[in-house]
Amino acid sequence: MCESVHCIQISNVENGETFQHSVVLLKGVLSNPCSSGRLRVVSTDGRPVTYSVAFENCSGKLGAKQETNQYFRILLRLSAGENGYEVEYCSTKKHLRLVYTVPISLHTVLPLYIICNGHDGRYQSDESDTECDSESACRKITLAIELLQCLYAEKLYENGFGRKTFTLEASCVPFRSQLAYERSGGMAEGELWQHFATELVQSQHYDMERVKVVAFLSSTHFAGISDGDYSYENIRKKTTGHAALGGGGLALFGTGCLYTWPSSLEAVCAAFLNQQPIDCAKLLDDSNYRRTYGGCFATTLGSVCHEMGHTFDLGHTPDGSIMGDGFDDIDKVFVGTHDRPSNGSTGPKRVIETKPHGPAGKLTQLRRPGDVFRQRLEAKQNDYVFFAPISALTLCYHRWFNQLERHVCGSMRFDSTTRTVVCSNTTLVLVELRQTVNGMMQRCWTFNQLNELKATFTLPKLPNLSDQTLFVMDTIGNVLKVNLSSENFAQI
Repeated sequence: MCESVHCIQISNVENGETFQHSVVLLKGVLSNPCSSGRLRVVSTDGRPVTYSVAFENCSGKLGAKQETNQYFRILLRLSAGENGYEVEYCSTKKHLRLVYTVPISLHTVLPLYIICNGHDGRYQSDESDTECDSESACRKITLAIELLQCLYAEKLYENGFGRKTFTLEASCVPFRSQLAYERSGGMAEGELWQHFATELVQSQHYDMERVKVVAFLSSTHFAGISDGDYSYENIRKKTTGHAALGGGGLALFGTGCLYTWPSSLEAVCAAFLNQQPIDCAKLLDDSNYRRTYGGCFATTLGSVCHEMGHTFDLGHTPDGSIMGDGFDDIDKVFVGTHDRPSNGSTGPKRVIETKPHGPAGKLTQLRRPGDVFRQRLEAKQNDYVFFAPISALTLCYHRWFNQLERHVCGSMRFDSTTRTVVCSNTTLVLVELRQTVNGMMQRCWTFNQLNELKATFTLPKLPNLSDQTLFVMDTIGNVLKVNLSSENFAQI
């Protein structure tokens, strides 16, 4: 029998809190852990509980004596309605009541698994993996999008906007494409994006005006490294049917690293922490040079998060944020930092081409923010993963993050003569200037909706406006994009 005195504290969730996403993250601290203790989550009504736990150690003084704290993170799946739990450690129990309200939203996100004509639908995996079929792929993809639902909610919460997030239309299902498998292998990611975006619209299976699709191509193939060159550029040269590109109503990805993704919530933390080395002679490694299963899962899930951000109209930001170059370490949101620095601060810089493809440019090679800015962000977001304030504000008012009525009035227009944005029956939230070539944020103006209601905004006289795209959002989620590079200021 353990004689230690323990205390369980949950730091980010209040007892009785309501959520509109089923997978939630609990952050907490356990004081004075013992060698035989085990953290468990049980239901107060005896129902099975689906969860995953990760720990990180930290020592410090509690009261007058030296004790050890063990920080933990729990990923927990809620059932619809009220959920009662006991978080247990030895004889210590922490009661927690959480409510899951299934959202009803006009605007949703739908994950799809695209199978080209002539392909068997099996994603590339280890030879011993017998469950790499479309059913397994759809389970993994659905879980990944649920994790990102949770992540978006937590990051908006950290920015003071509550736990707003997108709504899932349904679980992932296969989509049978008319594109021949042989042809897809010779297409660049921009071509693949254009083809599938067109095919989805023409198929009329989905209302693309209200549904954003996150699609994964089953036929991604990696030929293997045999020449000893493990650079990112060489890996990409040996990979066909690959994409990581988002914008408009579609975010498209390859499945070359799907073998590192877990199929169940219980396996998520272990998958992020998995240090098994990748055999690059056989399997694709997209881990920002970490070459582990866990690193690969983190980077590729982070890429999905980043590209989905583009479908939600987010631009690039010149910092270490999710919409900058900070998505490789997305695992820290779910398993903590484990006393290790942000990977991006020690690993090689990510170098990805900056030429735009389809509706949005790729992630550029970015400069690190100044030390003061970085320290302020790290103090606020202790897992190093964050949305820049302008990105969080955009998401807060975005239609995919709000349950709006179908017939909401209001509009915006841009007067090219006076360089003025004019709202009708609505007010402004933000105005942003982005580089047209790569979507990088250059300048922004935001408006406090409590005491600064503005229906018009005139752009100041700035140099190089001809290289910019104007992005504007109002309080009901209307978006205005104007290409200032064109002679007639063409609306996008």
